[in-house]
Amino acid sequence: MLQFCAVGNDWPNWLGPNYNGTIEVPGKKFDQDKKIELCWTKAVGVGWSAPIVYYNKVFLHDRVDNEENLTAFDKHTGERIWHVSFQSTFRDDFGMENGPRSTPALSKDIIITHSPSGFVHAISAKNGKVLWTRDLDADYASPKGFFGRCSSPLVLGERVFFDVGGKDVGLIAMSLHTGETIWTSKAYTNDYASLVPLRDEKDIIVAFMREGLVLADAETGKEVFHDDFRSPINASVNAASPLVVGDGIFLSSCYDVGARFWKLSGSQNLKTIKVKKEWQKHGILDCHFSTPVYHGGNLFGFHGRQERGAELRCIKLSDQKILWNVPSLGAGHLIRVGEEVICLTERGELIVFSAQSSVFNPILREQVLGPCRAHFAYSDGKVFARDKRRLICLNLFSKASLDK
Repeated sequence: MLQFCAVGNDWPNWLGPNYNGTIEVPGKKFDQDKKIELCWTKAVGVGWSAPIVYYNKVFLHDRVDNEENLTAFDKHTGERIWHVSFQSTFRDDFGMENGPRSTPALSKDIIITHSPSGFVHAISAKNGKVLWTRDLDADYASPKGFFGRCSSPLVLGERVFFDVGGKDVGLIAMSLHTGETIWTSKAYTNDYASLVPLRDEKDIIVAFMREGLVLADAETGKEVFHDDFRSPINASVNAASPLVVGDGIFLSSCYDVGARFWKLSGSQNLKTIKVKKEWQKHGILDCHFSTPVYHGGNLFGFHGRQERGAELRCIKLSDQKILWNVPSLGAGHLIRVGEEVICLTERGELIVFSAQSSVFNPILREQVLGPCRAHFAYSDGKVFARDKRRLICLNLFSKASLDK
């Protein structure tokens, strides 16, 4: 049902142009004999916000002292093009980083950022001018939760959508150009997973709320489908984003939740779409905060709690069979590029492995950063990644491969 097919140079939002951590690059292969090339590096502040890429610019949302920043860098040289700052008083209740957790989204030359304090900024991608702001905490009493607001904005057409939560609201839609509220949904509790569209038409939003799976009409905010899927433990989070794959939706969480797959059927029409639970299992691929990627009937993802030693796994979606697992890597993030997967571990190790092999088959492997929890971006043969101190650009392809 869902067949995103973006092929290009941009990585403009959380999980990239296809909203699922994958991009198709026909004919390109990583060179096993090539050493990873560091193209440039820039000092940055703290945070877990991932970089995004749009045309010839790389954007990063970070924090230095008491200021949050959005900075535009030249994609090829790392030179700073513009920089905008705004005050931040957010403090993490658990003594973790105070920087942004949410990854910006960019569309129609407008960048939307979401601060852990609940502030939303719309900023011109051309010059860094602030176009409008909203305070979701003040407007809707968006709960701080355990670690501040983490859900990344979703931009579809002329609208930007947020998982807000609160007493009287769950999801909201705002005008991309003015920030004016267009609709608010029925109340759901917010969490840390980000919203994704259901399919190419982008008329249904898929959300992993505190209560479970929610499908909402992107035009009106009306609930299309809801199924309870949550932990019995209060001190828990849903952080891995929904993965729309093939003819279904995959959700996963730790904290005694496990994984569940819903199958989609019926017409493309909102009124006749049918959503049915296909299976649910514990201990197969229980994702803490990293969203899996899909290829050829298999899911690749990190299983288990980050603080207890997560492991990288490949499972078969149809029968949930574990095809292979690597227990020594710890947690991390994944992007699939064609028939290969790029992995950046929380320890700062970059690994490229085949998505077609029945065993874990590393092609490239190198330590590239210090400890890092933020996701990364891929664009035009290059990886853009950050830790607590720096943003780097890495070239993974040989010139001959890039010329194909």
